[in-house]
Amino acid sequence: MFNLILKDILIQKKTFLFGAVYIMIIILSFQQIGSPMVPASIIALTYVMTQYACAYDDKNKADMLLNSLPLGRDTVVAARYLSTFVFLAIAVVYYIVLAGIISVLRLPVRVYPVSFEDIAGCLFSLIVMTSIYFPVFFKVGYIKSRMVNFVLFYGLFFVGGMLVPELVKDKNSELAKWTTRLFSNQWDVHIIAGAFIITILFLSTSYMLSLKFYRNREF
Repeated sequence: MFNLILKDILIQKKTFLFGAVYIMIIILSFQQIGSPMVPASIIALTYVMTQYACAYDDKNKADMLLNSLPLGRDTVVAARYLSTFVFLAIAVVYYIVLAGIISVLRLPVRVYPVSFEDIAGCLFSLIVMTSIYFPVFFKVGYIKSRMVNFVLFYGLFFVGGMLVPELVKDKNSELAKWTTRLFSNQWDVHIIAGAFIITILFLSTSYMLSLKFYRNREF
């Protein structure tokens, strides 16, 4: 499994090369919105890397090769899910380094530090997105799943692009107050535990569906 994850990392040459560009574009685009630029940047780069890994395997018919090796299909599916978390860690490092460079050079660009809430939000968003996308990907392949990918990725930023400005503009609205309570540091332990359990169940269900679909595919 480690080698499969390493393979997904090593094929990211172009993404690694342009990773700073992707993040910088989002930072500049979110200047008027503020701290949401942090999770937006991290989620975008993570999802781009995930999609590139899926596209690369599909283009090079990697599934045929992998299934000719003494590897269980459960290992292949699990490695794909775990790769997303590795990509998330890489994206966080990218943002921290780029934000640090901007701060040291004192460029006229606002950046914000990465907080625990940012990481938690990124993790939750990516689990939801990949848990929806991966079962479709493993059932029909990358080409046929591109529409789902498009809806998930651009839908997230479209909703975020409409919702966040409203929260910033009207901090006294009920939605803004609810969001503030949700992401405050005074989280109730029951809320945290409940959210964690729901997320794990969602991810586990997605994995089982992906494995079922992948086992039924012929290459």
